[in-house]
Amino acid sequence: MDDLPTRFISSFVVEFISDFMHFCVEKYGFSTEEISIICVVATESTREIRHDGYLLKTYGTEVQAIPDEFRFPVSVQFVCRRLGMRRETTRRKLEDLAKRGFLNKVKGGYALPAQTDAADYTLELRDFLVSKISNLRTYIEKIPA
Repeated sequence: MDDLPTRFISSFVVEFISDFMHFCVEKYGFSTEEISIICVVATESTREIRHDGYLLKTYGTEVQAIPDEFRFPVSVQFVCRRLGMRRETTRRKLEDLAKRGFLNKVKGGYALPAQTDAADYTLELRDFLVSKISNLRTYIEKIPA
């Protein structure tokens, strides 16, 4: 591990997070708490796709959105524990994000809505993330052996 460019990669990841936060604030007007909540819900509600080869192959590209039946609910309790937020604050913010269309309220909690057509608020965000990953690959390839 001593020969890995850990300081470089760590610096890039911090820059990536900072750019991601800035993008979300500028593009969507999210607060940092809202960004954190959406990240937790998106990660947990779509976790299955990252662990199931069929789902990954079927819904892991831009061709077809992940159907709602493969988006699992994330409870208020899970979000507030994960982020260290008060339950009432978390519940209020989740409700507001659902009312604004950024999350779906479903039985058992909240899920990231299927991103299709005009409702796809994450298309530019996905493009942004893919470009950042591409940048990281380019930077890593330039590191002297």
